[in-house]
Amino acid sequence: MQANDGGRYTGSSNAYSPNMRRPAGQGDGGKRTALKIAACLLLPPVGLVWIWRTGSFALRGRMITSFFSFAVMLAACLPLFKPANIPTVEPVAVSPVAATHAPEEDAVTALSNIEELLMQQEAAESAALEEGETAPAPESAALTLEQIYNTTVYSVYNNAQYYHVGPTCNGQQNGRSLTIRQALDLGLEPCPDCNPPSTADATDTASADTGTEETATE
Repeated sequence: MQANDGGRYTGSSNAYSPNMRRPAGQGDGGKRTALKIAACLLLPPVGLVWIWRTGSFALRGRMITSFFSFAVMLAACLPLFKPANIPTVEPVAVSPVAATHAPEEDAVTALSNIEELLMQQEAAESAALEEGETAPAPESAALTLEQIYNTTVYSVYNNAQYYHVGPTCNGQQNGRSLTIRQALDLGLEPCPDCNPPSTADATDTASADTGTEETATE
């Protein structure tokens, strides 16, 4: 290497220098870049490791390439998360249980059984009457009287004289509710207008039962 007094190089331009390297060809760089991008899209893990270990592209380019690589991996893994083929059951229209008609044979059998039971009951009652047995009329009358005692009636709160069937009678508001037993204890009488139940009804029922019993005995 030769230099003149001004410090400029005056030797041959073909002289060898160990500190100078020939730049890589543009064709090899383009192929390598395309190979890295293809690796990132086809084999995302390998391509990502390659570009990040070698520092290929600028930081922004590596991030964009990584984004597309993750998108490719996600699209490839989505079919794996789909459930297996589940057998589909087609809906079949059926009638509700409450609207299902019973078989005709069962209905006829049930009606026949009911009729047979009624006939047996009537035959037993007729046989009992023929033998001179009587129905328990006093017990029935006592039960009817007890029901009358527990019947709810209405009256006014102050100066009450009658008890009524409902809370209103002939325009009068009866705000007090009580049983007939309580009304009789208070000395109230049945209203002659609305005609509520009274113990006289039970007495009439008992008398009618007694008359029927005497007729059957004769």
